[in-house]
Amino acid sequence: MTGHGNRALFVISLALQAVVVVAVTVAARLGATPSLVVLGLAVCFVPYAALLACSGALADPRAVSRIAIIAAMLFGAAWVFAPPMLSDDLYRYLWEGRLWLDGLNPYRFAPDDPVVAHLRDEAWTRINNKPLASIYPPISQFLFVATAALGGTTTSVKVLALLAHLVSAAVTGRVTSSPRATLALALNPLLLSEAALNGHFDILCGQALLIAVWALGQRRFARAGAATVAAIGLKLVGLVLLPLLWRRPKVLFATALGAALMLVPLFGWRFPADPVSGTGQFAVRWRGNESLFAAVDYLSCRVLDDELAHLVARTLVALALLLLCIFVVGRRLPPLQSARVLVWSVLLLSPQVHPWYLAWLLPLEVAAGASAGLAWSALVLVAYAPLDSWVQQRVWVMPLGLQILEYSLLAFALVFDPRRPSLRQRPSSQPVSS
Repeated sequence: MTGHGNRALFVISLALQAVVVVAVTVAARLGATPSLVVLGLAVCFVPYAALLACSGALADPRAVSRIAIIAAMLFGAAWVFAPPMLSDDLYRYLWEGRLWLDGLNPYRFAPDDPVVAHLRDEAWTRINNKPLASIYPPISQFLFVATAALGGTTTSVKVLALLAHLVSAAVTGRVTSSPRATLALALNPLLLSEAALNGHFDILCGQALLIAVWALGQRRFARAGAATVAAIGLKLVGLVLLPLLWRRPKVLFATALGAALMLVPLFGWRFPADPVSGTGQFAVRWRGNESLFAAVDYLSCRVLDDELAHLVARTLVALALLLLCIFVVGRRLPPLQSARVLVWSVLLLSPQVHPWYLAWLLPLEVAAGASAGLAWSALVLVAYAPLDSWVQQRVWVMPLGLQILEYSLLAFALVFDPRRPSLRQRPSSQPVSS
């Protein structure tokens, strides 16, 4: 295709994505079902794929990056003013931020605790898992406090999450020296909707993981340790990067100490076995849209009682992840390659894979120039399939056929991705650069 043809395709694709974004916004504001909104997000991936295909051939890469950020800001602004139909987590964020501002501890007091009954309002009725205390690490709590201080509305959460998304996309482009990476993150329909529509901050964890990897590649170990602590303070998945620091004992010790400080609040007020411990319940009970864990759990249930089998399955996948960390360290793979293997493993072994969890992975994927993670960001939308029945009947049942389809297509994408995560040694040069 000629340069003129690429420019025309770019403009047309951008316009088509804008049309779909507006349609999704209007549908959501008019009270459409969640499945219709998800269908609109799925359609967004068609012009998005075209944008990725033609962006690399455009003459001015920096202009592509700027256009991507501006377009993402405009698309996200539309979704900010649509109701959060696909997740109610942001009500929990607002609640926990409000508790801190009132001098109360969300790690200690669950939303239905009588001690905080005087704070209940209409938003409180929308909080999920009211009997459970907080599961979010301290840096995430800081973000919740910021949203509560900036108005305490769903709009304040979504605006802050959108800003986090835009900054992360821009920083990724800077770190990787790739305007295409900026576009791939900024206009990704899943990431954009999870920030601007649903108010999730997970992209910041993915950004922290990428910065840690970049710093390791540049041998800036103190910066890598700080970024790792930041990732853990946002989401516990950041723990998988600790083994990559093993050759710098002092940095590893300091980073482990910082990680411990991030973890103490999750366990300090409520022991994990406590019935109202959100962390404990998340570790032993929650599951959904899983892949390899489902197979391990099924085999465990064939030989053990169900309750014991579920615990054994979680223990086995945790041990598998630990052994994989040891193996990756022993292979001395380049930092980006190691991090991708570990984060992919966390997601594929996890008992719970929410769509927004892919925000941990995608910055690493675009930095590596990979495509399987981007394909998964479209496929994972099937995880929202039970939402209609949940809204209508409070019943959550994930269709097994859709789950099998999602991971079958993902396996296909992984096999044919030339930059798929691998445990084989590769040259030390990485797409991530200074």
